Parts: sequence; C-alpha cells; structure tokens
Amino acid sequence: MRAVRPSAAVPRRVDARRNREAILRAADEAFSEDADVVLDEVARRAGLGRATVYRHFPDRTALALAVAAHHLAALKNRARGPEPFRELLRTVLAMQARRRPLVRLFRELPERSQRQYTQALVSLLRPAFEEAQREGSVRADLEPADLALLFEMHEAALVAAEPAERLVRVFLDGLAATREPGAEHT
Repeated sequence: MRAVRPSAAVPRRVDARRNREAILRAADEAFSEDADVVLDEVARRAGLGRATVYRHFPDRTALALAVAAHHLAALKNRARGPEPFRELLRTVLAMQARRRPLVRLFRELPERSQRQYTQALVSLLRPAFEEAQREGSVRADLEPADLALLFEMHEAALVAAEPAERLVRVFLDGLAATREPGAEHT
C-alpha cells in the first residue's frame, strides 16, 4: 500500500494554516504596491521567518498565484449568493485596477496559463451573467466568453492610464439590455 502525502496547498496544522493566511494577507498587501516583491519582505510583513514563507511558497510567482486563487475563492463565495452580476463584475474590474502589480505578474505567465485563469474567472461569473440575461438586465446577444474581451479592453485602458471608474461605467452600461427612454439605470 502506497502512502499518500498531504497536499502542500492544504496545510493540516492549525499554526500552518494561520501562517499561510498571514503570508497571503501580507503578500496581497505587498503585491498591491509592487510586482517585484521579494519573499523576505512578505515574511517581514507577516511577522514570520523567511524559511516559513519559503516552506509554503518556493518563489514569487507561486505566491502571486496563491494570492489570485485566494481572491477567486472569495469571489466564488460572493457569486454563490444573491449578489447581482453587475456588482460582481464591478468588483472584478476594480480589483484589476487596484492590483496592477499582481496583474503585471500574470501578464508574465505563459499565454496558456493566462487563458486558464481568465477562463476560470469567466466560469465563475457565468451563472450570475446568465441569470442577469434571464432577468433582462444584460443584453441577450452577449455570451459569457465576451467577458474575456471586456477584461482585455479594461486592461488596455488601464495600461494607457484611462480613468478607470468612468471606463467601468461605460462597460457596465454597454452590457445592459436596452431600456425604454426615461428608465432608471441601476
């Protein structure tokens, strides 16, 4: 009988889980400021030794991917609730604007990995998107895959330093189903 190793992604000990959470919080904060975060800086911010950080994450890319996975998990929890698609999308676009260093790291990943993460995000948003279409608040001629294009357009505008909040309003309004003149915008 072969022994099964516990996954490194799911620490078993309470202190190991606590340390991992502290590392992810510190890394998220650090990645919101600079893409060139070194693991020693994350260890300092988390109040842990560098060996502890390296035990959990072998390099900056692995740490960045874990931070992104943490954000995706939080968004997935929100998407399971009654939150409207428009608010979920606004959250994603705001995060894309606020986490520029983290986004830059993702742009350095191989194209296949970038597509996988984008597809995971689109899949996560799909149920709320389809519900919004059924309710008539999202245009019927759009497909969930169009969200990937929207993320790319948003990214290009952010790189060009366009006003992000205005752009998000334009995107959200562009997704909206047409309304009768004088109808309220939500």
